[in-house]
Amino acid sequence: MRILMAAVTASALLVGGCGDKAPVKRQPGSWSQKVEIVRLDGKNNPPEARAQMQKMFDMMSSMSICLTPEAAAKEDVAKEMGKMSSGGSKCTFDKQDLTGQTIALSGTCEAPKGRSLKIQMNGSSTATAQDVTMKMERFTAGASEGVMEMRVRSSRTGDCKPGDITPPAKGAGQ
Repeated sequence: MRILMAAVTASALLVGGCGDKAPVKRQPGSWSQKVEIVRLDGKNNPPEARAQMQKMFDMMSSMSICLTPEAAAKEDVAKEMGKMSSGGSKCTFDKQDLTGQTIALSGTCEAPKGRSLKIQMNGSSTATAQDVTMKMERFTAGASEGVMEMRVRSSRTGDCKPGDITPPAKGAGQ
């Protein structure tokens, strides 16, 4: 679950960069996000799990985030993806194209006890909108335990408004 939440968080920050062409930076302002569960299956996912998870994401979509100019300037998905290696997992990425408006990455996070998670993200990012599909497949001892695929669409809805959630500023070195 920790890796899943990191992936969802990273999807909201998909403006960092690798490669020759600078990535498009998100404009500061009020941002909304819609998450759609495309696929959720596996041995530990009962049929009602998809509906419950979709309901949770639908509730979260009613919240807007205020992206301050300072936070927009510091966004860096490559750094955020690197943080996924915390908590006992080690993540390596065999594809990481975060240039211009392109978002395309894939990798594997290895965890203790023979567990791993394969991650794929593909989509686009502009200064005012993002559309990313993420697929995560969990393995134990090389055997697949489940797949989750989601589509995350984010858009800038204007200037920050009272009631928007403003995440705390990150300190130096974070």
